[in-house]
Amino acid sequence: MPRSAHAMILLLLSAIAVLLIVSTTISPTSATTIVQLQPNTVSSGDRVYLTANLARNASTVTLSYYADTNKNGKDDDGGSWVKIANVTDGGANDGKNTSTGFINFQWLTPQLPSGQYIVKVEDPYGPTRTTILTVNNAKLKLIPTIVGPNIAKDTGLVKPGEQFSVSTEVTGNCRLCHTTDKPTAQNPGVDEQKVKNAFSADLSGITGLSTDTAVAPDYVKHPLVQWIGIASKTLADNQTVNVTVIGTNPAGNLTTQSTAFAGVNKAVNIPPTSNENSTQGAASSAQSSGSSNPLPGFEAVFAVVGLTFVAYLVTRRR
Repeated sequence: MPRSAHAMILLLLSAIAVLLIVSTTISPTSATTIVQLQPNTVSSGDRVYLTANLARNASTVTLSYYADTNKNGKDDDGGSWVKIANVTDGGANDGKNTSTGFINFQWLTPQLPSGQYIVKVEDPYGPTRTTILTVNNAKLKLIPTIVGPNIAKDTGLVKPGEQFSVSTEVTGNCRLCHTTDKPTAQNPGVDEQKVKNAFSADLSGITGLSTDTAVAPDYVKHPLVQWIGIASKTLADNQTVNVTVIGTNPAGNLTTQSTAFAGVNKAVNIPPTSNENSTQGAASSAQSSGSSNPLPGFEAVFAVVGLTFVAYLVTRRR
């Protein structure tokens, strides 16, 4: 056989080997290389957006979490995995309507103790990937405001005998965002009445009623909790009155109290006072450490190509 033909056969066989490695090594292991949580530091009850890429479009993956008590990133401390949900690309529990090879799941976290957790994505056609979630359980931050009869201009003002309202902005826990989430067995969403029960206001300083020391809100909608249509008692002109709002984090025993002030017949601009001085951890995206190489097995392809080139040079010298 001529040397040139021998060389061509050798090159052809090497090329076939490269294609086989690419199809069997790169494709499966390049699936589910990206797992991200946004945010990845939360308070118990917050919503977390979980995204991941899949081995095949329209496939279904299983999401789970694990309490990583020794904080080593492994499920080796005697705990057990808890299922979150099954998510189908472009289908059940996916936050988008089309199959794109990615899932976007909105996880409303349950009541979790502070600590580190592992979140897992199990892909039936690719490798299992994990990432880390940190739960801090920060207190709520409440910023209440008292508004008199005209909600457009009566901030910090009440008028004797006329109605007023109290509105508090709530941050530090995202339960208020999700009273309309579609519930599932693993991701049950929020009971609006339970959300209301987490808040109360002491209105007695303005209404004059001893029964108004722990009044439930009338309205809960992200990001506000509101008490409306409240009638004031007879108040002395130009005095300062106050309303104290209390909120409890769903994780329990994390109560925040904040007081708003208003003037009688003359608006006052006194910032709310609060016993809450902790802040929630900054939100950032997380990516699994196993995804540092976007194309696992790529080194093997270069090795085969290099061997092919060496074989070609040897054949040329003969």
